Amino acid sequence: MPRSPAMAGMPGIVVIPLSEVPLTDELAMVFARASNMLLTEETVSDALALITDAAVLALDDALGAGVSLMEVDGRRSSAASTSSIVAAADALQYDLGQGPCLTAWASGLAVDSEDIRTDPRWSQWGQSAADLGVRSCVSVPLLSGDLAFGAIKIYWDAPKAASPRLIGLLKTFAAQAAIFLANALARERVLALSDQLKSSLEQRDQIATAKGIIMATLGVGEREAVTHLIVRSSNEKRPLREVAREVIGDVSGSAD
Repeated sequence: MPRSPAMAGMPGIVVIPLSEVPLTDELAMVFARASNMLLTEETVSDALALITDAAVLALDDALGAGVSLMEVDGRRSSAASTSSIVAAADALQYDLGQGPCLTAWASGLAVDSEDIRTDPRWSQWGQSAADLGVRSCVSVPLLSGDLAFGAIKIYWDAPKAASPRLIGLLKTFAAQAAIFLANALARERVLALSDQLKSSLEQRDQIATAKGIIMATLGVGEREAVTHLIVRSSNEKRPLREVAREVIGDVSGSAD
């Protein structure tokens, strides 16, 4: 079985089809693979890609795997897939508003279909996805407490009845994936907030510097200097921070 792209070049990695070992060993191998990779990653998109690779490695007969993250209103916020067919089948779910991932996400329960072409739950999606080459699927929600924030799915290119053992494996895998993704999401949001704060502080310092320059060059007080900047910003229809940068730049240019 070929190595996942995410694992290429990693020394000591031996890929063994998980169907050949007991369930407890399957889970240990999957989590070890995911942990070793995800602990070195910093973005949600990286984590998603690595999780889908690990999911495909957990099954030696899957067409592909994908992970979708959903907003509270059902909009897809981000997704990853191991192949163009998986991506296309997922896109159909979002366009049609129906499919196993949306059902798993909305219900918080595992969803499986032995033959999507004849499954009455998603008649439009099932036929369209079957035309792409998908015939069966299992989708398991990604849960954080009582909140479902996405789903992980496996597609097959032939009719397949999911065994309780397989669904149990995917549920446990999804629970571990949810932890990784929750951590990645939290870290990404903290970094975004940090960047916003840095930007806000930088803008504040620039405006304060520009205010001091106006006070010195025009011989006015602090309030008059601030008013001068605001009026100029309004008249020129430009953000205050941009006017402040220009004032600072004019002084720097004169000094040179």
